Amino acid sequence: MKIHVKNFLNNFREQKLKIKCFDPLPNTALYQTQSGMTLLEIMVTMGILLSLTVAVSSLLRSTLDVKQALARESRINHRLSLASSRIAYDIEHAFITGLNDEHRGGATRRFKTIFKIDKGGETDKLYLSTSGQMPLRKLAKEGDTGYVVYEVRDAKDAPGRKHLYRGYSPLTLDDLKADPPMKLLVRNIKSIKVIPWRGDDWTTDRWDSSRGEWRDRLPQMVKLEIDTWSEDDNVGTEANPIAQSGEPGVVSVKTVVRLQNARFMKEIKQPNTSMRLY
Repeated sequence: MKIHVKNFLNNFREQKLKIKCFDPLPNTALYQTQSGMTLLEIMVTMGILLSLTVAVSSLLRSTLDVKQALARESRINHRLSLASSRIAYDIEHAFITGLNDEHRGGATRRFKTIFKIDKGGETDKLYLSTSGQMPLRKLAKEGDTGYVVYEVRDAKDAPGRKHLYRGYSPLTLDDLKADPPMKLLVRNIKSIKVIPWRGDDWTTDRWDSSRGEWRDRLPQMVKLEIDTWSEDDNVGTEANPIAQSGEPGVVSVKTVVRLQNARFMKEIKQPNTSMRLY
């Protein structure tokens, strides 16, 4: 009996010692693996994100600038192409029927014809009778021949700007002095220059097929120069205040047009062996 009591006390002491040695804190290694981000790591991450944001913003801005530049160039090319192709077509099909022109029935003609270039300083005004008339609008009541006038006028809706107008009327026996009804052809055209060839060189003088040495004559060819602004007519407005400080640039197109009906006409001057196109 004494032996059993002694063994029980010994076992009780061992169990009590194990309870005192128990560590209630978690494992140190496990605790270290569950730690959060430090302040330095957070700052580095924010710096990387900020750099990426700035780079993406710069790329988007550059793409937008390129898109706007391409759109502006497209509008400029469209204006110049429309103006030059229309004027060149009418000049190419210009014709004159004088009283002494037996092949065209000049003595019995039912209408008057003209080819006239007025020099007005910065821009020219062109009057001509053309046989290749193309209506500006579908189903328009216009014949294939007509009296056409081109003129650059001040814009009423955009101060400081000018637009190109084209007028048309049927050919009649009336004097071609009054302008036909003028319609807007192209906006933002600064000037047009029509420079005729006189036989030996380009001349900056006027041309009038109704009088003087030009009577009943067409130039063999003309040099056409058209200027337009590189900016639209909304520059200098509240929407674009930066453009108020400077004059927008000017873009030009030049071409040479031969007149089909002037092939058998004599030139004013003797032809020159060397010809300057520009």
